[in-house]
Amino acid sequence: MTSDPRTRALEPPASARRFQPPTPLDITMPGAADRHGESFTVQPEPVAVLIGQLSQGGSERQLFMFLSHCDRTRWAPVVYVSGELGFWEEHIRSLGIPVRLLTGSRLAKMRQLRAACAAQGVRSFFSWSSYTNPFGLALLGMDVWRIGSFRNALFADLPARLRPFWAWASLSAISLAVCNSKETYDEIAQRKAARAKPVYIPNGVEPPTLDQIALWRATWRARLGIGDDTVLVVGVGRLVQQKRFDRFIAVIERARKEAPVEAVVAGKDFGCLLDLERQIAQSNLNGAVQFIGAVPEARELISAADILLLSSEHEGMPNVVLEAMSASVPAVVTRVNAVADLIEHGTTGFIADHDADELARHVVRLARDCRLRRQVGERARSAVILRHGSRAIAHQLWALCDARNTGT
Repeated sequence: MTSDPRTRALEPPASARRFQPPTPLDITMPGAADRHGESFTVQPEPVAVLIGQLSQGGSERQLFMFLSHCDRTRWAPVVYVSGELGFWEEHIRSLGIPVRLLTGSRLAKMRQLRAACAAQGVRSFFSWSSYTNPFGLALLGMDVWRIGSFRNALFADLPARLRPFWAWASLSAISLAVCNSKETYDEIAQRKAARAKPVYIPNGVEPPTLDQIALWRATWRARLGIGDDTVLVVGVGRLVQQKRFDRFIAVIERARKEAPVEAVVAGKDFGCLLDLERQIAQSNLNGAVQFIGAVPEARELISAADILLLSSEHEGMPNVVLEAMSASVPAVVTRVNAVADLIEHGTTGFIADHDADELARHVVRLARDCRLRRQVGERARSAVILRHGSRAIAHQLWALCDARNTGT
């Protein structure tokens, strides 16, 4: 846990997945008895958790870890989805936690959320991103403690159209603002008009064992047809402009002039793949850079890497960097929002400006020096195990539900 002063019954089948107001769950505490020697029922407090979608992504993985470490004798979470269901739905349902899809217009979704929270007797609401924070406005007048989140670079997740309005709504609709980077914390704290009180809680990670890392490395390298002596650079993320995989390709092109590296990128295409493939061909990198689409478990692929390369224009606290560090894979990253909270430059990784030449120099240095890769990777793993354990981070987040009673 950080010492930073800023820190303080399975679901119905698919046919029944549309919105249904849930009812509170009763939990009988084993061995509990009243003065007559009879067992009594303890009712955990209902908590509504809202996320935009459940597709594959770092934010969704953070949500799953948060829910995995929920004390079900104290809290009864229900997950509401304002956009689309996806990969993580099944995993969340496997925890015995209901997942409800809100449907219709934004106003209709807000009405559904308010009705469900009233029916459930919710006293705590947890929005998982800046673009779901405005749903807290639907709960005004209900005595609900509204916890919001900022998991990207401040308002980067919000619609470009009318962004000042959405920024106002994202802060005005919540009581607390969870920031996973100190930079975002500082920006919100300096906003005199902000009603929400910011709190800094970083992302967490579940480090794999050394045996798991070795198995995943061998499995993925065999699948890719890459020998163990080949220096493999891996990138992971949705193929969108924000991730700047054009910059990733440019880095590999420059690095290969000085070191024989190969590269693999995993992520779902959102319209960028054709341009990226054209760039690969023009750079004579066919066979040296592969785009392999989305993979079920990105951390397994990351474990096969010798270097993780993050080329993004902006991020919150990048989950892929945490995953790489936990697998002893040194990361070379652009200077985005929270990487300075994660990486000590030159010790647990390398941070560069948004410049392909500078990024390439760090990649080449690591590619040429196996001993350096091992040392940086080992220090990185130790650092995230110490500061970013998923259980400790989840407990900090769940404690916020009690914050209204403690004056936090």
